[in-house]
Amino acid sequence: MASLIVSRSHTRRRSLAARLALGLACLALFACAPAAPTAERAAPATQSAPSAASTGAPAPSAPSAPTALKLHLPSRSTSYLPWYIAIEQGYFKEQGLDVEIVQATGTVGIQALLAGEMQFSGAASSAVPAIARGAPLKVVYAQSGRANYWLVAKPEIKTLADLKGKRIVVPNLGGSTYQRLADGALRRAGLDPATDVNYVAGGSAGGGSSDVLVGSLVSGLADAMVGNVLQRLVAEEQGFHTIYSFGDEALDLQGGVATTDSLLANQPDLAQRFFVAAVKGTRVMVDDPATSLDVLLKYVELDRDAAARGLEWVRPLTAKDGLIPAAEQPEILAVLRQTYEIDENLEPGQVFAFRPLQQAAQTVDASGWKPK
Repeated sequence: MASLIVSRSHTRRRSLAARLALGLACLALFACAPAAPTAERAAPATQSAPSAASTGAPAPSAPSAPTALKLHLPSRSTSYLPWYIAIEQGYFKEQGLDVEIVQATGTVGIQALLAGEMQFSGAASSAVPAIARGAPLKVVYAQSGRANYWLVAKPEIKTLADLKGKRIVVPNLGGSTYQRLADGALRRAGLDPATDVNYVAGGSAGGGSSDVLVGSLVSGLADAMVGNVLQRLVAEEQGFHTIYSFGDEALDLQGGVATTDSLLANQPDLAQRFFVAAVKGTRVMVDDPATSLDVLLKYVELDRDAAARGLEWVRPLTAKDGLIPAAEQPEILAVLRQTYEIDENLEPGQVFAFRPLQQAAQTVDASGWKPK
């Protein structure tokens, strides 16, 4: 859900005026065009998988020839860092997997997943409405079960209570993750979001651009902004400050991955090898800041200091091994049902399937592997 690309610091000051002008133009139109899909290739794989877990989890065995997989991701973002790490550090390669990242919108990715054109999709939130309509999909991984969003405001605004009578910019009005999170925080602070604040629709750029939302603050069209990690970075560089972290209180599905019921049932060895690489990539993100930073800078355009700050914000929100605890699954599902206005009474077992990922984590533990 949270994703965008911003410029490096040595060009940011020269391009700020142009970017803000573009953002304000988008505000006038209330929409921005989505980025064109791109694709990236990982190196072929050759090595074998780690040994089986002592708990009895099946040991994935890598074939002699690499198996080609396509992983759909909606954008470049810190939410997908574990996958970048798995590619760059060779964790897919050692599992005998040749993984291609294909970048496209969430809807396109889910459609391609259902058509058999992808094996995994990083648009897990978009998969939930499809599951409600009967699509044979499961959410199998989550980079975070916490909301990776923040509320950024003008310097004179210090607390949520200070937002009374103020304007908050979000990408779209009505039902978006940004507005839903703000509504919940305002209610907890004793404010009525329907009457005590005014929401400003910045346009459809949402997670795709910081210019529209930050441009609203700079131009004075808004007093505060709900933003993801990269939008927060840009806003703080322009003198605004963060007054609230939604991840402290709000559960959500961030950087989730979905796959088909058919793959889980008919290709369990393939799934296990994929998840072993996922577990390693996730643990590096949490425990190896230097490697994580080096990898992130290959995929997201940021200067090194800004990227390091962003990682410090999102690392504590990372789900252990990509797993959502069973106790949190019903609440996260309730959040997704509200966001996507799903009327069907979905149960967690209809949406989540984390057992293969749990087995992969056991396999990694039994192998003795640790992040360097």
